[in-house]
Parts: sequence; structure tokens; C-alpha cells
Amino acid sequence: MLPEDDLESDFAPTGVVLAQAALPEETAAVWLVHRDRALPLLTWAEQWPCARFASITGLVREWTTHHAGLRRLTDLPRTALAIAEDGVPVTSLRLEAPLQPAQLFCTIGNYQKQVIEAAVDGGEAADADGLRAATEQALVQRRRNGAPYICLTSIDRVGTPNGELVLERNVDTLDWEVEIGAVIGGSGSGLTPSEAQGMIAGYSVVNDLTIRSRILRPDLPALGSDWLQCKGMQGSLPLGPWFVPAWQVPDPSALGLQLSLNGTLMQNDTADDMVFSIPEQLSYLSRHTRLRPGDVLCTGSPAGFGLHHGRFLRAGDTVKASVTGLGTQITHCVDPASRQSYSQQSYSHPNPATEGRTMTKEHAL
Repeated sequence: MLPEDDLESDFAPTGVVLAQAALPEETAAVWLVHRDRALPLLTWAEQWPCARFASITGLVREWTTHHAGLRRLTDLPRTALAIAEDGVPVTSLRLEAPLQPAQLFCTIGNYQKQVIEAAVDGGEAADADGLRAATEQALVQRRRNGAPYICLTSIDRVGTPNGELVLERNVDTLDWEVEIGAVIGGSGSGLTPSEAQGMIAGYSVVNDLTIRSRILRPDLPALGSDWLQCKGMQGSLPLGPWFVPAWQVPDPSALGLQLSLNGTLMQNDTADDMVFSIPEQLSYLSRHTRLRPGDVLCTGSPAGFGLHHGRFLRAGDTVKASVTGLGTQITHCVDPASRQSYSQQSYSHPNPATEGRTMTKEHAL
């Protein structure tokens, strides 16, 4: 359940969106959500074929057939009115990840300020101005002649948008990365950016939690990044709370992203800082693998990683990740032995597990 203040925040969707959720003791189903209330999608099943799905995953897999009907349904004023009059409070629902991806991809190093921040953090303080200027020039060249850097990751990482994440004792450098998740609703390869834009069914909030100390393999330094170890932990990719159809997001580059740790703002930027736009990322991806309905691309994260702040996640932390119009997700980090405790800890306290650890700019990928 989400706190009521997050339903009324600047990040809350303005239109009717979808959730995979359930009342206590009931099976999860698709719900239509408007503001602070929700009704099961099946309420409209008799007249609307698009409303006859038990999961958003199933609906997205048949997106090309049903998206027009869903748009008409969600755009009707009487739909929002029915939710307001007959719906249950969203706070009474148990929210699940809005869908289970078919394939899951993550774009690395795609926000300009974050790339510059990592370069400066990895050098000497006296060289900061030179490093910043050199990285800015490298980004210009990359934007002109380069391509996105995208990895494939495990769909078992997907976690709930409002719940606990158990931190095992050996996970001592878990870092945050708030992102826009683009959900694919069509199938294709070799797409232009314009064609790729048309393949997007909708968007969700993502937090691509990454174990920084496991990005590089000390036993195999020449082989580069190990995405399995650093991005493979179960539950390390909270997704949701909402699936927001693409027609409600006319300009994804205008979306704002924020992440706070125990109430302290750590990341705060807009998607127009991306090196490569979401359609450009998907176009590149489609040249190397076929996109399918239900695929999810995590599109990169802005500056302000824990590596920059000198702070990684530990039991007792509460992480809030938000994207304009896509909503807010909340993750409570807990110790295996005390799952029920959500005690708040101050951001300013050093993490004893990571004090003295040498981290480089490569760990900020």
C-alpha cells in the first residue's frame, strides 16, 4: 500500500492508469486507478474486450489489438467518474509489479551529468576542471558518432513497488538508480527511432539497484563489467507502481526523476539530460535483438548515485523513487533477521561496511 501523500504528489499520474493489485487475501488483478481510488478492470469486461485480462502482462502481449479500445475506455469521463464513485481507496490495495517483462534491458551511462560526475569523482580534486571539460567533449563525440550501451539482465530481479528488500550480510555496496522504464507493446527489429517510438506501450518507474563492488571482476580485470553479479540480486529492480500508457506521456524527455534516501534528496534531474533518447535507445537495441511485447528497457539514471555521495544502502533505509506522472515507489531495506522493522537511519552516518573501500569511476556505470 502507498501512503496517501504519495498519491497526491507532483509525481502522481493525472489520467486513468493501470495497476496489478489486490485487496487483502485476494488474487491480484488489473485495476484502473484515478487519483486515490481504483476499480477492477473487469468491471468493464462485458462491453470492452480490452478489459477481459487478468494481468497487465497479458494485455501488453496483445497490445496491438487492444490499445485503441483501452485508450477510449480510459479517456471517457464516465470511467474516471465510476472509479471516483464506486472505487476502493488505492491505499487498501496490495500493489505488485505492474508486469513481468519478457526481456529486461538496462542502458548504462546515459545521463550526461552522471557521466561527468563519475569522471570527476574518479580523478584527483586538482584535475576536476580538466576532467569535466574532457568528459563533456567526449560526450559530444559520443552523441555524434557513438551508440547506447545496453545490457541484458534477469527478469527475476523485478520486485514490488512498495515493499521490503532483504539485504544479505555480504551485500555492502548496493546503490540506487531511479529510471524511466519503457514497456514495449509491439514486435520488430531494425527499427528507426520514429518506428521504435511507436512500439512503446507505456512507462513505469524503475529503481535499478546495483551492487557497485561487483561491477568489475578482480579475477578477470580484462573482461570488463560483470552485469550478472552486480545486477542479478532477486528483488533488486522494483518496478511500478503504475503502468502509464504512452499516450499520457507525450514527451518523455520532459519527465523529472527524483530519488530520496530517508527523506534526503539524492537524485534530481530531468530526462532531457539523456545522451540518447528513449527512441534512439530502442532503435539501437532493435538492431541487435528483436523487440517483443512485454519487453522492458530501463533507460538510464541521472547523477547522484550512492557512490558519489559516499553512502550505500543498509538495513533500516527507506528509498523513495519518483518520476513525473509515473508515480512513486517505496523500498524498505531490511536485515534478514528483522524483516518487520522499517527504522529510519540518518543519511549522514558512514557505512562501516564500505569505509576504506576503493571505488573507481568504472563502478559508477
